[in-house]
Amino acid sequence: MNWNFTRREFLKFCGKLSLVLCGTECLTEDLARAFMKIARKEPPVIWLTGQACSGDSVSLVYTDSPGLVPLLTSLVDLKFHPVLSVAQGEEVLRIIEELKGQGGYILCFEGSIPLKMKGACTIREEYLADFLKEVVEGALALIACGTCASYGGIPAANPETGAVSLPEYLKKLRIEKPVVRIPGCPMNGVRFTGTVAYFVAYGRLPKLDRDGRPVMYYGEVVHSNCQRFQWFNQDRYVMDYARDKRQCLFRMGCRGPVTYADCPLRRWNRNTSWCVDANTPCVGCAHPSWPWPREEGIYTDPQKIRPEALIGGGDGSQVES
Repeated sequence: MNWNFTRREFLKFCGKLSLVLCGTECLTEDLARAFMKIARKEPPVIWLTGQACSGDSVSLVYTDSPGLVPLLTSLVDLKFHPVLSVAQGEEVLRIIEELKGQGGYILCFEGSIPLKMKGACTIREEYLADFLKEVVEGALALIACGTCASYGGIPAANPETGAVSLPEYLKKLRIEKPVVRIPGCPMNGVRFTGTVAYFVAYGRLPKLDRDGRPVMYYGEVVHSNCQRFQWFNQDRYVMDYARDKRQCLFRMGCRGPVTYADCPLRRWNRNTSWCVDANTPCVGCAHPSWPWPREEGIYTDPQKIRPEALIGGGDGSQVES
């Protein structure tokens, strides 16, 4: 399937992508030239899933700037996606085997990988934990889509399956590959499409912090850009959801001060809304410690939480790798 742009549509697309990447349209011409150079060399992409709810895939469907269809049909060559692809069964295995032999593809992975209870995720009659090894080895780069793939997430919070993140899986197998983490539960689709488009256009990954996250999306804590930041400075906090609709949600357990993400700026579902807009504290779903120790809970007054539980997990390493 091909997605055909008119010149006007193409430049408009590059302008929107430039806004996503740097907040202005200054990269429009650069992106247009870069895309022209690689127009006939779309990198093949495989999307695989481990222990997950497919929330990251659903979030991707609702992305915009650029939209999912032009990204997957014009900028990359999507070979397989468990939700979007028509191919199933033996045909999928044939596609993956063929790509493994060729190498040079981008592997997008959603969910965590069970190492203790390997039977929790299988492909055909093979454990995912074993099947994934050769797929990873042939990849040019890997993208950990969502918090489960980036840090283990909810599956790793319960020890029965021995779930690990994609980077931890690579570490255990002693495989070195460039990995981009795009945490969020689910991830914001724009962070994914923007990262992939940047890689396709420039042939390199965007600037990453020490944790492997794109700085353009994870460069500041949520708190810094929150529209209720002024109330925090005035020590005015929500103490009753029924009565308080505008004050800072810090005392209600908001993890915005320790979670690096651009949710207040980029928002969700085509810029419709985000947690605080709904008078709900940020739960820190993009933080390495999500979903937080059970004894702390999701909505806990930060003044009552052990400091190591609030800021643990290595978050905040905002330095280019």
